[in-house]
Formats: sequence, structure tokens, C-alpha cells
Amino acid sequence: MHLLHTTAKKLEGFVDPPEYAILSHRWREEEVLFADIHQQGAIHMKGYAKIRGCCEQARRDGYQYVWIDACCIDKNSSAALAEAINSMYMWYENAQVCYAYLDDVTDNEDPGTESAFAKSEWFTRGWTLQELIAPSSLFFFDTHWREIGSKISLARLLSFVTGVHTNVLTRVDVASFSIATKMSWAAGRKTTRPEDRAYSLMGIFKVHMPVIYGDGEKKAFFRLQLEITRHSHDQSIFAWMAPHTDSTRSWPFALWVDDFAKSSNVQDVPSDQWIHYSQQFISQESDVIPRLDFSATNDGLDISLPLLHLVDDKYIALLSCRRRTSEGKRPFIGIRLQRSMPKAERYERIAAHILEDIFDPAGKFTFKNIHIAFPLSESTFIPFTHTFTVLFIQNIGMNEHGFSMMDAEMAPSCNLQRRDSNIVLKMLRPLPLVDSSWLASLTYHNPTTEEKFVVTVGVSWVAPDGGPWVQVTSEKPHTIDEQLKVDWTSYQLSAGRKVAVSVKKGGNASAREKRSSMAERYSVNITVYGK
Repeated sequence: MHLLHTTAKKLEGFVDPPEYAILSHRWREEEVLFADIHQQGAIHMKGYAKIRGCCEQARRDGYQYVWIDACCIDKNSSAALAEAINSMYMWYENAQVCYAYLDDVTDNEDPGTESAFAKSEWFTRGWTLQELIAPSSLFFFDTHWREIGSKISLARLLSFVTGVHTNVLTRVDVASFSIATKMSWAAGRKTTRPEDRAYSLMGIFKVHMPVIYGDGEKKAFFRLQLEITRHSHDQSIFAWMAPHTDSTRSWPFALWVDDFAKSSNVQDVPSDQWIHYSQQFISQESDVIPRLDFSATNDGLDISLPLLHLVDDKYIALLSCRRRTSEGKRPFIGIRLQRSMPKAERYERIAAHILEDIFDPAGKFTFKNIHIAFPLSESTFIPFTHTFTVLFIQNIGMNEHGFSMMDAEMAPSCNLQRRDSNIVLKMLRPLPLVDSSWLASLTYHNPTTEEKFVVTVGVSWVAPDGGPWVQVTSEKPHTIDEQLKVDWTSYQLSAGRKVAVSVKKGGNASAREKRSSMAERYSVNITVYGK
């Protein structure tokens, strides 16, 4: 983490950072970036005045360091950018104080619902949602760095403007609110890059995932929902409504965060309460035990839900959610399904612009284990099978022959983990699919003999015999044959010694990875042998 010294205006890197203040702001023209901050001309850039004002305020509050996203993130490094995006919420949460600089508030009037403060563009941006929620201490300033008020003192007004509950603003009580409610806070907000509408929510939901620009908003938001479901069985993630009347079949997952705009009053029903309710209103004919867990597959969603038959092949499925209402009534929430295959528990969501309020479900519903499919016929379909490819790379005979890994260069969307002397590589399937892409080039070196070899691994995604491929060369190749498909290869080292690389289906996965239907696993053995 890089912090800016408030006096020297120099960046310093920290593993265990000291106390610091943090800035929340709108990006404007001539922002001072990571590469600019140490240049003499930085002080003449328009964005420097904001940096100077932030540093002066931090010094007055007794802080030597500040964090400002514009100049403290090296955006030319994909690894640094991915780390920052995945860590951003934590950095705001750990800051001693956050300054929200509203440069479009020029007057000094008391803040109210019709004030310039309440109408500031700061409240319309995607990233500022987590910057509002995460810090325990947050103060607002106008364009002249005059204090407007704090998050606590302005909690009621902030709740009116943003929809975020006052409990969240005053006690940072985020965990008790449902997925649907949190999504509703982000509805209508905008980001410069479309994928950031999803990435700016990762911290709020306490999830991490690869950052892939060019993925598009729809695909990034889909991946976000999948990652959330891996950590939660809150079924309110399905309590969304499309903004227009549509009788066609829809996804079980929302396509856009704006689909949650009218879900702010949706509450998750805890598992113990859900089982208790189920015993009261679920038909005794059901032989399915009420459960809350569900799982995404390559074709949709496997889930256990209470169903109410309407007419023909149409049903209402009850979610483990209730709605808060001003009248004190708390109806359960249902979605409409249509059976898509005769004599099979396969359904698709229909009438996605409707959420059903069920006030008295007693005895009307029957629990069933069902599959809610993706609408394969629609152009909005996103391939899901084997969302991740995982390579378990085992180094054999390296130490005995004096070799160790000198360098590992990875694709931006690839994640590398070391397990002792072995390696786990994980890569998200690219969308749109490409014929072939490289995952990593691993360079091994023997300091005694000065021998070096490079193992390059990749995946053919769409070829008929697609899967991982390998190369072993003396140097990293400048170009990679797009049609390359090799599952075994070798390379001659010094007299009597070789390095061989082989690939086979399956892998030494952890228990968690074995449970995931999203990962396709392979074992890669890199073996040095001979005299």
C-alpha cells in the first residue's frame, strides 16, 4: 500500500501502514497520477490543488500520511490495480478518518434535501457508495475545504439521499442487511468504466474476484453474483425485478444492478426461522426437507423451494425473504416460474418484472428440489461451464538438480498461489471466448551451471480437443502459436539431463475446489531427471 506524506508530498510503500487519512472525491480533469506525483510539473496540474487541500486538512488533524486513489495506485500495473480494487473497501475501513471532498458544492448553506450538498454528483457515483459505508469516521467538505458535517451528524439526510439505512451510517451495521437491500443502494449509480459497477461492490459483499476490464458490465455483474453465492445462502439475491414488463423467460440472476432498485425493503429470513415457518405453511405432502443452500451449475441453479401451482405449467416459488412495509405487514416474497420440460423439475423464471407478495402461504406450497435453467435460446446467454481452469503444477527433481523458480509472469486475469515448492494457477475463462491464451511463463534457473529453461502454459478454449497446452524453451517465446495443443513435451539440458512437462485431466484439489462445479482441473508435472 502506498501512502502520500502530507508534508514532503512523496509516496512511501508500506506492508503494515501507519495511521492515515483517506480521500473520497470525484475524478476531474488533470488528476495527478502515480507517475506524476514526483514530477516537478505536478504542482501545475488542476488536480494538485485537491491533493494540497487534503494534505493540509490531514496535518491539521494530526496525520502524517494520506491515501488518495489518483496518485497512490499504479494503474499501469495490472497487478497493482487488481490488488487495489480488491482491497479498496478495507483501506477505507481501516483509515482513521475519511474526507469526502465535494467540489461541486460551492455555497455555505445549511444542508437540506434541496441543498447543493444533497444534489452533489458525489452521491451518484458507484465507487463513493463503499466510501460512504466503509469508514467509521467520515467528514464532508465543500470546494473551499469548509466542513459541511460528518456522516453521523448528517445521517438522516444521507439516508434520504442514498437509501442507505441510518443504522449502517451510524454503526456500520452492514451485515444485518440482505443482499437485495445492499444491491438497491447501488442502483442508479454510475461509473466511468462499465465493469466498475460490479467491482465497486466487492468490498460491500466481502468477496474477491479477478478484475477483467473489457468483460462488460453484464458479465462482471454476473460473476459478482456467482461469487456472492459461494459465501452466502441469502435467497434475496433472486428478489429482483426487471424494470419493464416482459413475459419472456429470464435468468435466475439479475442482469443489471439496477434490477434491484425496488428491493430495498427485502429482508433475508434466517435459516432457523425459515425452517420454523416451513413447518407451519408447507404442505404435508412434501417429502423434501426444507433447506437454504443452493448451487450454480453450468446450466442454471439447483435449489430447494416451496412451489405453488397456478395454472398449466406456471408456478410461484417462495423465497426465504420477507418484505418490510410501513403497515407492519411482512409478506413473504415469491417469483414466477414456468416448467420448461414435461415430467422434469426444470423451470425458467418468467414475468421478471413481478415479485409476488405472499401474506398467507399456509398449507398451499409444496417443497421441491428444482432446477432453474438459464434461457439458452436468448442472446443474453453467458457460457458458464468450467468458468475457471485450475492447473496444479508439481515441480519434481528441481532441488536435486539445482533448479529453482527465478520468475513467474502471469496473464492479468490469472491468479498464482504457491504451495511449498508447487504452484496453483487459476484463470477465469475469457469472455468472449478466444481460441487460445497463455496463463503463465515460469522461468527456472540453475545458478551453478547458469542453465535456464522456461515453461509456458496456456489453454485452448474453443478447439475441439481444447484444454491446457505446454511449451518448454530456453527463453520465453515472443509469439505463441494460437493452434498449439501439446500435453507432453521435453527439453534437453546438459549432458544426460532433461526436463519433461506433462498435462493430465484432474488435479490435487482442496476440498473446497472439489465442491466447485465452476473449475476444470488439470495436473501439470514439471520433472528434471537424468544424471
